[in-house]
Amino acid sequence: MWALCAVLWYGLRRDIYRDGGANMLDALSQTPRFNRWMADTIRPWVGARVLEIGAGMGNLSRHLAPRRQLYIASDIDSEHLARLRVRFQLRPNVKLLRCDLSAPGDFAALAGQADTVICLNVLEHIQDDSTGLANISSALIPGGVAIVLVPQDQAIYGTLDEELGHYRRYSETELRDKMETAGLTVERVLHFNRITRPGWWLFGRVLKRRGSSRAGLWVFDRLVWLWRRIDRALPWPAVSVIGIARKRQGL
Repeated sequence: MWALCAVLWYGLRRDIYRDGGANMLDALSQTPRFNRWMADTIRPWVGARVLEIGAGMGNLSRHLAPRRQLYIASDIDSEHLARLRVRFQLRPNVKLLRCDLSAPGDFAALAGQADTVICLNVLEHIQDDSTGLANISSALIPGGVAIVLVPQDQAIYGTLDEELGHYRRYSETELRDKMETAGLTVERVLHFNRITRPGWWLFGRVLKRRGSSRAGLWVFDRLVWLWRRIDRALPWPAVSVIGIARKRQGL
C-alpha cells in the first residue's frame, strides 16, 4: 500500500525540474489545446522538409511532425533530447539533433537542407540574435520559409521573462528589420495570443511572480476554444509576434 501511495504521489506531482524555466516549459506541455492553437496558426507555411530550432519537450513538434517528409527536431538540452527520443521513437521521418542557435558551426552541416525553419520562443534566449537569424537563413534553401515567433513589447518585460531567460521582448518593426538584415524577405507578420497579456503584465510586472500556476494553466487550456474565437477582437497588443519570411534568391 505504501508503494502504491508513493507511485500515485509522484505520478501526480510534476516538480521534477529545479530550474524555473524548465519547470514552466514542463507546465506548458500540459496545455495541449494551447499548443495546438499555436501549431495551427503557423501550419499553412510549414513545408515538407522542416528544421525546428529549440523543440524542447516536443510540445509543438507533436502537432507539426506528422506527414512531413523530414522533420529535424533540435535542441541544446540533453534532457529535452532524451524526452524527444522517447516521444518520436516510432516516427522514422523525425530526426533529432543537438543544435545551438547562437553557434554558426552547428549549422554548417544544415546549410540549404530545409524548406522551412521553425523557431518559436527561442530567439529571445540568445544574446546575439542577429547571428541566430543568420544561422536560420543559412539552413534554408533559396525561397525557403522562416517562421519566427518571439515575445512582443518590452513594456511588459518582467520577472516571468527573467525566469525564462529572455534577453528582450520585440516590437514588430524590430523583428522585421532583423529578419530582413539576415537575408529574409518578410511576407507577413502575425500577432498571436492577446488573451494572456493582462495576466503576463500582472504577474510579471506587478506581482513579480516567477512561475505559473499549473491549476490556472489547466483552466486556461480548457477554454482555448473560446480564446481562439475572441483573441483578434481584443483591444490590446498580443503577447507574441510571428514573422513569416522567405529566404531571398541568390543567398
